[in-house]
Amino acid sequence: MYTIICIFRVNQRNLEEFIKVTSKSGEVLMSHGAVDHNILYSKELTGKQGSMGILNLVEMEEDEELLLGQSVFNDEAHYYKVMKSVGSDDIIHYLDGNIKELVEMNRVITSRFTTERTPQPN
Repeated sequence: MYTIICIFRVNQRNLEEFIKVTSKSGEVLMSHGAVDHNILYSKELTGKQGSMGILNLVEMEEDEELLLGQSVFNDEAHYYKVMKSVGSDDIIHYLDGNIKELVEMNRVITSRFTTERTPQPN
C-alpha cells in the first residue's frame, strides 16, 4: 500500500467548509481509482508513556483544529496513475483552490508512506 498523509491546521471558523471540500476532493480521488480517502479529527495530541505527541512537533494556535488527511493507493505506480487522471479533472482544481483559501498551505505537513521496504536517500 502507498499512503499520502497531510496534517492540516484549520481555523475553527473554516472547519465545516474545510471538511466539505476535502470530502469532495476524496470522492474525486476515489472516482479516479484511489483505494481510500479519510479525514481524521484529532483526538489526543499529547504523548503517552514517555513518548512525544504531535504537539511536540506542530505549533498550534488556540483557534485551530488539527486534522489528518489520508489517501491510500495500491502502490506508488498506482498513485501516479490516479494523479495523472485526476489532473485532467476540472473539479479537483476548483476544490484545491478552495482548500488553499481555507488553510495556509505553507503550514500543511505532507508525507508519503509505503508498505514496501525501499532504501531511502540521505
